[in-house]
Amino acid sequence: MHDLTPSYVPETGEGIPDGPPAGPAGEARLVPVAGVDLAFDRADGHLVRVIVDAGEADATALINRLFGAQAAENLRALAAAAGDVRPLTMSPAAGLRTALSSLARLDATRATSLVPPSSPWWAAEAAVLAEQAGLRSRTLAEASRASCALRSGQAHGPCVPEVDVAAEVAVLEKDCQPGLHWMLDPGFAPPEVFRPGLTPQSDLRVRHDTGSDCVLVQATLAPGAHPEAAGRWCARLVDPAERSVLAAAGFKLAGSRLNAELRFSHRHPSQTWIEVVDDAERPVSSAKTHRTRRALRWADAALRAERAPTGVAPRSTAAGWAALAGVAWERCSRDWEAAGDPARAAAALAPRVPLPGPVCLAEVLGKWE
Repeated sequence: MHDLTPSYVPETGEGIPDGPPAGPAGEARLVPVAGVDLAFDRADGHLVRVIVDAGEADATALINRLFGAQAAENLRALAAAAGDVRPLTMSPAAGLRTALSSLARLDATRATSLVPPSSPWWAAEAAVLAEQAGLRSRTLAEASRASCALRSGQAHGPCVPEVDVAAEVAVLEKDCQPGLHWMLDPGFAPPEVFRPGLTPQSDLRVRHDTGSDCVLVQATLAPGAHPEAAGRWCARLVDPAERSVLAAAGFKLAGSRLNAELRFSHRHPSQTWIEVVDDAERPVSSAKTHRTRRALRWADAALRAERAPTGVAPRSTAAGWAALAGVAWERCSRDWEAAGDPARAAAALAPRVPLPGPVCLAEVLGKWE
């Protein structure tokens, strides 16, 4: 159990309980009720941070259930004293913390899964976890969403492409595009429009022949996504070191695929990144930000591989999934090191026991006939 220590934030006048920072897999955030923002570690599930607006009645009730009957009042007292009192540590109730943590991590997993967010099994599992956490409004909303999807037949038919885990590992071990990096950042490219890959490597199909001034980029339209929704998206070749865009092109639809052809008129730098964005004028992020975001995406892939979801790759073996998890954690470590965070780089490679839950029922069931 990780205790949290409230700190006073003068800019907002709030007392914010903080726990140990998140590790190499980053945070899974959850807003269970208005006025409460929670962050959990995606790998071990511990509560990283709580931001609470004690003026919200639902927020007060939840904080008192999570930390004890006087928790909200103690936070208000800390804020009123402008941090001049010594704060007490706060210990979350184990059962409630586990349910909230599982719900947050389920939401994070859904955002990068090959199983569409519209699958009723995501909503069904979320409803169970929300009920365990006492979140009545979300329980009803998720249960209604699952029921509507089941009635409309969304639980039937091959909606999940079968992937080959061994082939993914083989491609990763080749490193066939040195100096050229890419991923689908879920913060920019939502799963409602683009279908992610099993790892950042397969998020996009990228081809750049040696000596060519053209990079071909192919993304996959998410099942059920309207083709016009992808029309405003484009691929960019960027130089993070200079914060510059070297080339940009809109996607063109070809069946379920989205193709973009990036042409550049001068020799591009040794380290370039391909981005998928909805605004060609969006400022280019730094190299550190690119590495950090991809490190988190690699960790996400590693956590999925550790669960070995049979519905995503029913013909793959436990050994294949284990190999993919190992490669993904190694890539995660490499990106954290390049981002200047050796502690998280080391933690990514440290032995650990996978955390039980959430089940991710949608990925277990996968396809339905």
